[in-house]
Amino acid sequence: MGSVFKPKVTRPIPEGATLTVREGRQWAEWRDAAGRLRRARTTGVKAKRPGVIVEASTFTAKYRDGDGVVRKVATGCRTREAAAKVLARLGSDAERVRAGVLSTREAVVVEHLRTPIMEHVDDYIAALSKSRGKGARARVSTTHIANVRRGLVTIIEACGFETLQDLDRQKVLDWSADELRRPAGKVRGADGTTRDRRPPGPRTINAKLIAIIAFGNWLVAAERLLENPFEKLKKLDQSDDIRRKRRALTTDEFGRLLTVARLRPLAEHGRVTVRRTPVAGAAKTRATWKKAPLTVETIEAAADRGHAAVEPALAVRLELEGWERALTYETMLTTGMRKGEVASLTIADVDLSDERPSVTLSGPHAKNGKRSVIPLRKDVASHLREWIDDRRRRSADKGQPLPPEGPLFYVPTGLIRIFDRDLAAAGIPKADDRGHRLDVHAMRTTFNTHLAVAGVSPRTAMAAMRVSSLDLILKTYADESHFDVATAVNSLPAPPSPSPMLAAVGSAGAAWPVVPIVVPTSGKRGSLEGSEGSRSPSGKKYAFAKKAGNTRQSEVFPAKSQERAKGLEPSTSSLGS
Repeated sequence: MGSVFKPKVTRPIPEGATLTVREGRQWAEWRDAAGRLRRARTTGVKAKRPGVIVEASTFTAKYRDGDGVVRKVATGCRTREAAAKVLARLGSDAERVRAGVLSTREAVVVEHLRTPIMEHVDDYIAALSKSRGKGARARVSTTHIANVRRGLVTIIEACGFETLQDLDRQKVLDWSADELRRPAGKVRGADGTTRDRRPPGPRTINAKLIAIIAFGNWLVAAERLLENPFEKLKKLDQSDDIRRKRRALTTDEFGRLLTVARLRPLAEHGRVTVRRTPVAGAAKTRATWKKAPLTVETIEAAADRGHAAVEPALAVRLELEGWERALTYETMLTTGMRKGEVASLTIADVDLSDERPSVTLSGPHAKNGKRSVIPLRKDVASHLREWIDDRRRRSADKGQPLPPEGPLFYVPTGLIRIFDRDLAAAGIPKADDRGHRLDVHAMRTTFNTHLAVAGVSPRTAMAAMRVSSLDLILKTYADESHFDVATAVNSLPAPPSPSPMLAAVGSAGAAWPVVPIVVPTSGKRGSLEGSEGSRSPSGKKYAFAKKAGNTRQSEVFPAKSQERAKGLEPSTSSLGS
């Protein structure tokens, strides 16, 4: 039948415990949090992990399954009565397996169906955190794991799933439909502030649907379900759901951005003071003045004033900061690398040979998990060579060699806000008249767009962008405003001139030699509409002239007294012959 018992488990030796030896065995004595004296046998002096052997707080069921194998299953029950009920259920399933009503796998699945679903979610997240990531990535990113868990919890709570028995594909479909129709509203944050909450788009909903489908696949692989209830769950169409449309920088904006990035750290200390409109009661306060904004025209003068206003050591540090930022932008704009990928580059990853300079992006730091050798423009390679030589020289002055494993750039965590301030100082609008915006990731859009403008083939652009989908090259990372469509249309061959005969006919004003069209007229029994014949009172032409006194009409065969219009071929000649 089976039995229930509390197994012995090993716990760490409590802090402050006293160890004694009795009858050749080691015991530990300590007082618990309530002040009671506790005593337990230890694992022994020779144990690799010293600990005390105590009784578990929950019962375990021991029984023989349908295949005759003795199994021990943790019931999670703290009382013997509740554990006995679990044992009875397990024994009943074993009897059904022996009787051929259930298979062994079905019996295991039946047991999992009664477990709370959040325990399965925790097990799935634990397995996902230990699985290998893309390509050379040893682990799945913690951000992805957090997003998966959040998506699963959102669907489970919205659909009211408590156990695996409750999983229902239709409920998930209803939830996705309700999410699309959800109106915009307000959300209160943890700090008490409120913000606008837009309704989720198909892309956001699909991310959660993908998570629940993958969760179902794992349940089947872990033999907790016989089949995935979400296997045929279709994702929403997200082709038109582009929440953040990015634009590309022009060549002029590219140059202004690099200039501002190089000078702004020092120019911030040389901004002139301008007076505000006087405010009553605000004398001698910050409300009466402000710093003038930086522009492309004034940033050089402001940098000169900042150089003279700060200490020499600070001026050098600010100059290096601007130089490094400009090189970071230039590298991203000419290679298409992402912010995190550029931040992962080291000195050893840069090959500045004169023939084919390049940088090597390691697989663990690439988004696709694959190692890539990215070519560099020769002018960009020259700038990087100057930057690395200067760093080596400064390190040598300090008596320290420049380590090859050191980062190529120190990319700040606040680069997004820094980029926005650089755009404002460069006079570059954040968004254009189409609503397409500029951000750090838009440098990747700029790179791909400039490749297309230069006439690079899409397949080559895919290799340069390190993507596997042509749609990303042609749609997502392409800014159509940079394409000269008018010149492309004018480059088409001119249409051929009309033939001499047609030109002569057109100039003479003669009628075109066309064959009259003869079609049955709806609502006119036995009548045909063409370019010849009498007209009806409504102005339409009849193909046959009607004779007075004749009332015989037919859809297929005309009346005998009717005469066919001359020059017209009957439309039902095969039937009337």
